[in-house]
Amino acid sequence: MAAIFAIILSLCAWTVSVCAQPVDSLPVEEYSVGSFERATRLFAGTQGAIYVLDADQNKIFVFADITQPPKSIGGFGWSAGSFDKPTGIATDGINIYVSDYGNHRIQRFDRNLNYLSSFSTRDTSDAVSRFGYPLDVALSELGDLFILDGENLRVLKFNPQNFFERSFGDINAGKGKLQNPIKLVVTTSRIFVGEQTRIVVFDYFGNYLSSIGDGIVSGLTGFAMSDNVLLLASPDTLWQFSQEGVFQKLIPRSHLVTGEHIERIQDVACSGRRLFILSPQRLHIFKIGD
Repeated sequence: MAAIFAIILSLCAWTVSVCAQPVDSLPVEEYSVGSFERATRLFAGTQGAIYVLDADQNKIFVFADITQPPKSIGGFGWSAGSFDKPTGIATDGINIYVSDYGNHRIQRFDRNLNYLSSFSTRDTSDAVSRFGYPLDVALSELGDLFILDGENLRVLKFNPQNFFERSFGDINAGKGKLQNPIKLVVTTSRIFVGEQTRIVVFDYFGNYLSSIGDGIVSGLTGFAMSDNVLLLASPDTLWQFSQEGVFQKLIPRSHLVTGEHIERIQDVACSGRRLFILSPQRLHIFKIGD
């Protein structure tokens, strides 16, 4: 415990970027954008677009250019293109997938936000492929679709044709059993599931590998990855780990240099040389490095 307090006291300067870019001091906000009611989730697309989910408005905001006003879709409902609490988003640059929590489905849109289709298995008789109250959605580079199943507390994997392949993280997962999952990130070889007190790591086939943040992290609200860096967020704190789980640094929310006060950290993302921090009402942008 003394060692942890010593680390906290020493972190008055953030000497290495959370986005793997060197800096000499705490990140300083460039500017902030948005006027959300209660933004909850943030996603950085591979082509530079930034996506924000607003749970109270039941809308998706898309910043193709962060300096320009965003496009938006949604509103409360159960028809095509409306949502009952959007919880997660994923895109391959062509298709955009949104987990629609209260409607027990994944909705798919094109890059221009035109509705294409919906995917749901809650009414199927096949229990192994059934999901409800989806908490997040993710795409692999191979086009596989991963769904964080809030009803059954597990992850389901479907191939690009939406055929079920496997589930994991359930009661049979041992140390990898999920209890309060909130967010899902998929890389080429591993799957990361965020819970309130840890990140659970699986291989691409759903085998449990490790846990990150046990005994250090609490109240997790979101996390992001960039290069070999794993950045975790709670309402008041950012933690940095390597992807291997080595704790590197901590920074309190009160130490972030911003023009407008961040009352709560909802989620984080990295894209290029920018760090994005989402609060309930604003998206805060920090430039990292030269």
